[in-house]
Amino acid sequence: MANPTVLGALRQFLPDFLKADPPLSPAQRRALWAITHCRTPVLGGRAFGCRDCDQVHFAWHSCNHKACPQCGRAATARWVQRELGKLVDAPYFLVTFTLPAQLRECFFGPHAREAYDLFFTAVSGALSEKLAAAKGLRACSNGFTAVLHTWNQQLGFHPHIHCLVPGAGLDTRGRFVRVKQAGYLVYLPHLQAAFRQQLRTLFDVHGWQVDPQVWNKDWGVHIQPAGNGTAALKYLGAYVARTAISDGRIVEVSERTVTFRWKNRDAHRTQCLAVPGTEFVSRYLRHVLPRGLRSIRYYGY
Repeated sequence: MANPTVLGALRQFLPDFLKADPPLSPAQRRALWAITHCRTPVLGGRAFGCRDCDQVHFAWHSCNHKACPQCGRAATARWVQRELGKLVDAPYFLVTFTLPAQLRECFFGPHAREAYDLFFTAVSGALSEKLAAAKGLRACSNGFTAVLHTWNQQLGFHPHIHCLVPGAGLDTRGRFVRVKQAGYLVYLPHLQAAFRQQLRTLFDVHGWQVDPQVWNKDWGVHIQPAGNGTAALKYLGAYVARTAISDGRIVEVSERTVTFRWKNRDAHRTQCLAVPGTEFVSRYLRHVLPRGLRSIRYYGY
């Protein structure tokens, strides 16, 4: 019996999911079409003749959609290899910015793409500001790579941006500066406050109204030393052109449910979660990004 797959689960439960006439965005509808037609005759392909058996073998084209569970492996490998060549001789840090739950509804609807852009702008603005601060690295010319993720282990919507940051840059006089300690980049509370203020200002400029209590919360920012950056880069690469869940995590696809593994970081163990098939499709589609959105961005040098 073949192992269960993400694609198999989607194809099995998609008809029932669509019967409810869910409010899908154009990007989600496009993703569904690509996923269901990937590597089928609909997308065309190539015919290969075999001299040994005199048979013609067909290789159907891939859709290459980012939401497709069959595509992305080769693109991921190329991205990682390219980025490894850009690492500089300095300690690296993985800085993660997570939005409060009260703001997550902003990422659905007609202004979703704009909300993601504001998220990136607030992250890059806060990080650049604190890297250049007199009490920090004093690297007024700095650079980092930002990668967007939108899911947690249970496929819930959990938007966060990982930034791979070298602890080095150029000061106002063009001199090379680097962190004095390999385990310290910037003062975390100041970075949290800057991130919150950056996004609040952007929301005010755009006239977006949200729960005012959100501006009084401690925002989720985490800084983790990442050695020379190689391991962190490979970690990010696993999500660059891949979907929210891989086939390896699918345990079972039954007539009504999909069971998959997830890491319970609080309990330090792996558990299994069974959800109705239509709920699995719904959770999967939450992570289809607006069309044209760049989920990887490069800042500075």
